[in-house]
Amino acid sequence: MRRVISLLLLWTWACGSQTEEDAICSEGVGYTHNGICCLNCPAGTFVKEACTKVFERSVCHQCEFDTYTEHDNGISSCLKCTKCRPDQELVVPCNSTRNTHCQCKAGSFCLPDQACEVCKTCRKCKEDEEIVKSCTAQSNTECQKRSFNSDSRSTVAVVSVVAFVMIIVIIGCFLYWRTSAKLTSRWPRGMWKLCIESGSDLVEGKQIGKNGTLEDGAQSQPFITLCQMVGEDKVEDDEDKGLGPSLSTTTASSQASLTVCPLTSEHCLGHLTLQQFNTLENTQLRRLIPVNGDDSLRKSFDLFGEIDVNFHNRFFRLIGLNDNAIRTAEMSWSLPEDRVYELLKIWMEKEGMKADFNRLIKDLLSLNQRLSAENITAKAIECGYFRYEDE
Repeated sequence: MRRVISLLLLWTWACGSQTEEDAICSEGVGYTHNGICCLNCPAGTFVKEACTKVFERSVCHQCEFDTYTEHDNGISSCLKCTKCRPDQELVVPCNSTRNTHCQCKAGSFCLPDQACEVCKTCRKCKEDEEIVKSCTAQSNTECQKRSFNSDSRSTVAVVSVVAFVMIIVIIGCFLYWRTSAKLTSRWPRGMWKLCIESGSDLVEGKQIGKNGTLEDGAQSQPFITLCQMVGEDKVEDDEDKGLGPSLSTTTASSQASLTVCPLTSEHCLGHLTLQQFNTLENTQLRRLIPVNGDDSLRKSFDLFGEIDVNFHNRFFRLIGLNDNAIRTAEMSWSLPEDRVYELLKIWMEKEGMKADFNRLIKDLLSLNQRLSAENITAKAIECGYFRYEDE
């Protein structure tokens, strides 16, 4: 009987100890290793060697650089610190007890209740809207229709009248300038004159602006020189009086050259090949270099919102984006400037190291979008994103 009672007491004690051990491990104070409950290592460390006795602390080692553990743990290695993506900025750096904290860069956001695989561009309010809540790293811009009162209506009316008067004045000045130029100059401003020169013979052709062409085979000449013309005593008829019988004699000579001669001076600027003349404008473009690497290029994308909407598809096809990407952007973004920004981000990821601001400007020029190209270049320099390479 005494023996039976001793066995019951031993069984009760064993059950109680097992329950206490299970409770400690299940509450997160410890962890189980080879059937033994070991105490956790503190935050910022990891288990180097597990314990050999119940409720004994393991051998803990400090986390190495760029690794961490935020809580007491029983893991055999520290966790790797998170790296911020290119579209994010660092808020809190990583240390041994805390992971890196990143957030979307200014002008973009990620909703906290959604997986943030890529930051979205903040919405821009329309002209008839006003900002209710500005965009943050965790929320998009909130807009509402602008309410116009009597004062604002009167202000708009005054501004409209002033703008209309200014437009009339500008048009009047332009017409006056054109009329004066015709009366005082043989050739209007922007008119150029081409002279086919061979020995003592001089045969003249006309070129209007920088896009004109020579008449009657004059393009076959191997050299041209570009010089500006200024006025003579009277205006010459539109009829070509310079290309006479000597043209055939001139074009037959392999040593002949085309010369654009100024009316104020017979001295010309120098000789160029025909190919150089056709590409003169492109060779004069000054190359821009980013002030802050890829970040400068990415910030400049907002400036391309001023491109004429009618040229959007042609421009994006020209820089190498396919129609599928363009259609997807049109369905995803209602505002044209948002579509431009997103498509340029796709272009930058596609091009990688070859992505170049100068390429975008040259492609705009090839579409005859000179005003947009010049405005974007000026704003990129003014904002400090780019500078000229030769400065």
